[in-house]
Amino acid sequence: MPRNLQEQLEEVERDIQLYREFDNAEKARFDRESYLWTAEERIEWQETQADNAQRIRELEERLDALRSRLC
Repeated sequence: MPRNLQEQLEEVERDIQLYREFDNAEKARFDRESYLWTAEERIEWQETQADNAQRIRELEERLDALRSRLC
């Protein structure tokens, strides 16, 4: 568990970066493979993308809150 505000900021920034990297990799996979997928697989992919986007938004809100506490 982060001990101070700076460590919390760094952790949230890392998490955002990881989610964005995952998002980019998934979009590339979609471009390569989606024509082979069933309707269920496409729906599952869309749900995963929506969940990922929501998590990024939540992390960005947390990052903003931590930054405001830093100032």
